[in-house]
Formats: sequence, C-alpha cells, structure tokens
Amino acid sequence: MTVVQDATRQFRSRSRSDGGGTRTRTRTRVLVADHDPLWRHLLHDVLNGDSQLDVVAEVDSRRPLADWPLRRVDVAVLGASHGEPMVGAIRQLTARRIRVVLLCLDWSRRSLDAAVSAGAAGCLVKETDLSGVAGSVQAVAGRNRVFSTALLNFYVDPAGANRRSQDAVRKLTAREREVLCRLGEGLTTAEAAELCGVSSATVKSHVSHALAKLGARNRLEAVLMVRDALGAPAPAAYWAPDAAAG
Repeated sequence: MTVVQDATRQFRSRSRSDGGGTRTRTRTRVLVADHDPLWRHLLHDVLNGDSQLDVVAEVDSRRPLADWPLRRVDVAVLGASHGEPMVGAIRQLTARRIRVVLLCLDWSRRSLDAAVSAGAAGCLVKETDLSGVAGSVQAVAGRNRVFSTALLNFYVDPAGANRRSQDAVRKLTAREREVLCRLGEGLTTAEAAELCGVSSATVKSHVSHALAKLGARNRLEAVLMVRDALGAPAPAAYWAPDAAAG
C-alpha cells in the first residue's frame, strides 16, 4: 500500500467566493484514463469516494488526447502497463497545466526517469490495493510529488548505496546539505529559503550545485541520497513540493 505521509499539512486548498465574500473550498476535479474499463471503474469508485475529489471524466487512454474531455480538469490519473508509452500524453497534459499521476504495472528506472522528465507529479505502482491513490492525488493537487516506495529503490540501491551516498554527500557544503534536507521535509523552495535565511534564487543555486556534485539526475534522487547518507528512515511514499511551486 502506498501512503502519503503528512501531506495534508502542505496542501494548498483551492477556494472560490460564494458571492457574499465567504470563501468555500472546492473539490479537485479528476480525469481517469486507462485502456482497461475495469481499472477505470475501480479508480472512479475509489477517487469519487473521497470528499475532496470529483471524478469529472473517464476515458480510454488509447484514444487521441485531442478527444479527451480536459475542460476544467485539475489532475489526470493515468493507468498503464508500462510508463514510457504515456510520456507523450504526460507532456501534453502538463503543458495544459494539468497535474499527472501515473499508475503502472511494470516500472523500470528508464520508464521512471522518462515519466519524471515528462512532468509526472505522481508515479505509483498499479496494484489491487488502491487505498493510497486518493491521498496521492490530493497531494499532487497540492503541488507535491508522490512516489511509491518500490520506485525509490531505482534511485537508492539498498545494497551498498549508503556508503556511496555518504561519500558523495561529503562533497556538499553544509548549506547545500541543509537545503536538500529542508526540501526533503516537504518545504517549497520559498519556504526553504525563508528558513535558511537566503533567497529562493540562492536555494535553486544550491540545488543545482548539489546535483552536479552528487551526480544526481534530479532533485528527488539528490534528496534521497542525502536521506540515505544521514540514515533517515525511508517513508512509505516520498512526497516533496514540485519545483515549479516555489
């Protein structure tokens, strides 16, 4: 089961005025896309059972994306057997400012890298226990990133990775380590900057330098390397604010 840890404290709730000055919370509008009608049905029932989510459309993922009913969709939940064939759809959806959660049966390091590079905010193992999917969609709607625990092993190899991580992390300055630790706690770039007493641009610069020193492909891998080197326990699911959010 994939669980989002403490993600609710970071959610940025969308709201609208009721005309009298009162702000009311709105539900996250979700589109479900999968080639299998049974999976579409299961995902629809699980997501619509959450009071903060509203499944506004279902679609066969094999249909051209131009035919998908995307009007007013906040998050698209895509189901697939393999991740890479969905990369094109992920890019098109994120270009429309729609957040994407991708559920796949068969993940590889290559498909995970491709999905993350394309802009997927959530990457989950497609399994019969869907109890964690609603929380993951809520986290993604709150501009966080969510990954199933099993997928983190593609970035941190339990066998011997700790020593390699420790050696790499020693190359970082104290400030670079602090910034990555703050981001690993779920802070946005702006929030990490405030706590560190620096500007957001400086935080981004520290992250860029840290990626180069660690040989990490992205922020997620860098944060995991620092967590591993410091002996922090692995979460059931990793979530961290999207870089674009802060």
